[in-house]
Amino acid sequence: MDTQSITVTNQTVEDSHNQVEAPIKETYRKLITEVLSAHADLPEDNLQIKIVTIFDTHSDRYQLLRTGWNGSKHIFNPILHVDIIEDKVWIQINKTDIEIGEELAKVGIPKSNIVLGLIPAHLRSS
Repeated sequence: MDTQSITVTNQTVEDSHNQVEAPIKETYRKLITEVLSAHADLPEDNLQIKIVTIFDTHSDRYQLLRTGWNGSKHIFNPILHVDIIEDKVWIQINKTDIEIGEELAKVGIPKSNIVLGLIPAHLRSS
């Protein structure tokens, strides 16, 4: 995974040479899909269960999903969901031990543009 440091400003992203690269949403899409794809590649303890990605780049919705079989029980469980809403990354659900906000910040999404949507608005830090 490419973790080159980038600075996000307004609607564009600048690299360390101050060259405009891409609109912010395009950059966020790329970073989110890279981070989630890396987690989908990790093996599960139960080999009949897979972690799969669901990427809806048109609506800017991104998920990790556990699917498969645990004995005779069918598993189909969204475990992580991230949206891009108005140039911010919203973590909507996280049923994993992944510190997704920290990982997204490490690859270049400013913490100020990451919203913990799974926490009520009145409890979020400003």
